[in-house]
Amino acid sequence: MNKTLPEVITDILTYNGSLVEPDDDGALEVITTQELSETLGVPEHARLRFSYDDAGDTVFASYGSDLFISLARLFEGRGRFSLARFEAPAPNMEKLSKTLPDRISFGNAVFRFNKAEVKDVSYLLLYFKYTALSDEKHEGVLPVLINCMNMSTMPLTGGSDEIIEGLKEVLPLFDEGVGFPLPRSIATESGFAGSQRGIGIFQAAYSAAAKMAQERLKNFIRSLERRLHRDIKRVYEYYGTLREETIKMIEQNVLKLSMGDLIESELKKAMKHKNKLSKAQALKDIERIELQYLEKKTKMLNMINEKKWDFERDEKTDKLLAKLDTIETEREWKVQDLIAKYALSIRIEPVAAVGIEAQTPVFHINIKRRLASREFPVTYNPFVRQLDDLPCEACFNPHGGYYVCDDKLHIVCGDCFKTCPACGKQYCTACHKDKCPKCRK
Repeated sequence: MNKTLPEVITDILTYNGSLVEPDDDGALEVITTQELSETLGVPEHARLRFSYDDAGDTVFASYGSDLFISLARLFEGRGRFSLARFEAPAPNMEKLSKTLPDRISFGNAVFRFNKAEVKDVSYLLLYFKYTALSDEKHEGVLPVLINCMNMSTMPLTGGSDEIIEGLKEVLPLFDEGVGFPLPRSIATESGFAGSQRGIGIFQAAYSAAAKMAQERLKNFIRSLERRLHRDIKRVYEYYGTLREETIKMIEQNVLKLSMGDLIESELKKAMKHKNKLSKAQALKDIERIELQYLEKKTKMLNMINEKKWDFERDEKTDKLLAKLDTIETEREWKVQDLIAKYALSIRIEPVAAVGIEAQTPVFHINIKRRLASREFPVTYNPFVRQLDDLPCEACFNPHGGYYVCDDKLHIVCGDCFKTCPACGKQYCTACHKDKCPKCRK
């Protein structure tokens, strides 16, 4: 359950030895210790307000206030890493093993169930802060749960409160290679200890968090794209109008002065002819001149677009052509300014981590692709009470089914089992991140 800001600040101040009492106006009456008062820069007896309209002898405590920023001092060096154990009732393993064919499928491989056992499995609950910067700023905290045995990740869209409430704190084993405490099963399991494994877990979680943050920001990203396209359209319409007006002026200066007068004089001559044959011949001459005029106009427009000028030019035409170049240059500058304005930068950084040990069923399966095979552990997640999804060993945030690669039997999702547009070969992005291994494109 999400808490309001006054409730969060009440919990923090109470934990640090303060007396807090909410009043009817939504403010908080606070009595703090002298040490806490000096740390936060507030009187020992203060009234905290959360709205802008309530002034007087109060301390503003909403987002961005001095008090809100100073609360971070209470958490310096605390809460970044903690360890806990989660106890859950044992599920029916026989029932779970029968659900494996329904929960697991591969687009190009098969699997066979080997055995099941109950053992300690380690999870890391990682909190990432994401910051999206564009013409607006969006921030948030993204909790990600990763299974340290098989790298399965899960976004906690409903929050992590239910998991946290069921944890019991335990003492860690410190891994000097990683630089922070790890659950005992990680630190002691054969082939699992050491900095490389710890770094791999964090890299997998970070990769998943980056994808999850983009999914969470998809409405914001769509809004940026919509506004960018709208503003670029307006720029093209504005400068397109200026360009058309300038081209018309060039046309008037170059063509109408030379050929428009000729057409008009020929028309007057035709009207003076009393003989019908002579008049018809004159009208044909006018049609011929008009055709020449349209041909020259088309040629002139092509020359303007290609920036190649073969007609004789006067000073006025040169100025109009220079103006046309200026219009096009300014239009491109405006478009680039808009692209820079709406460019999106997403920064993700880890805030805290909770290592969790849980005793849970592990189902060992044998995955077979052509003549090769691979053992893989599928785990029961005690927090959500269902089997963990298979990981995508390329992006760790799977979408679009599962496939097994030929080279190293990586499990990858449909988005990461790509088809090369040049040669049509399907390849695994866990093995080949940048280009197709066949055509190198």
